[in-house]
Amino acid sequence: MRLAAISYDSQETLRAFAEKFSIGFPLLSDRESAVIRAFDILNVNIAPGLRAHGVPHPVEYLVGPDGTVLRKYFVPNYQHRVTGSAVAFREFGAVGSDAAAVTLESGAVRVEVGLASATAFAGQEVGFFAKFTLEPGWHVYGPSVPEPYTATSVSFEDPKVIGQSFQLPPAELVKIAALDETLPVLSGSFEAKGSLLLKFPLDAGPIVLAGQVRFQSCSDAVCDPPEALRFELALTLGRFVVAGA
Repeated sequence: MRLAAISYDSQETLRAFAEKFSIGFPLLSDRESAVIRAFDILNVNIAPGLRAHGVPHPVEYLVGPDGTVLRKYFVPNYQHRVTGSAVAFREFGAVGSDAAAVTLESGAVRVEVGLASATAFAGQEVGFFAKFTLEPGWHVYGPSVPEPYTATSVSFEDPKVIGQSFQLPPAELVKIAALDETLPVLSGSFEAKGSLLLKFPLDAGPIVLAGQVRFQSCSDAVCDPPEALRFELALTLGRFVVAGA
């Protein structure tokens, strides 16, 4: 995967920015915002004559080898962005070798929870994963399970996280003879993926994100009580800067 960024800044500004922050991918100068206008992403809320006139709405495009736009990642404002690592994780399952991960175990369930990247910036979206392994003959429940059963989930309960999503693979509808019910279950080994949106602003440096994994493990004969396993994952935040600063 190759990366390039386009902005309305001059070549001189972008060259100084790339040198100062050791950016290794191309920064392309769209000085008259021609490309920005062609993609219809010009921020028309900034009037002519203002310093920032010509900037686009923030968006990331995933483009195939033939030039086809495969995906668009729009964000609501300049404070919130999708990380490159989150895109690589979502599209290709790529995880940084130094990213934080922890392994939790309880009864018949083992789950590894981790982040897609070791670094990010305040306001960015960061990918995370949860890899479940269940002992043979055991299952956990999918998201649409009715009460009083507990659906499987991973959530971050941390004030530094202002938004999150979590998606399990499709559950299998199984008739549980002991319960005389047909319920959505997951068994064996499977991986769930999610993303979290960091608050803006946050101070640069190391932070810890707290969360929990919730599930209820059952066999054909018995159901264990619902579990809530807590975890913490480390992440390093970079210092937020803008190209013209």
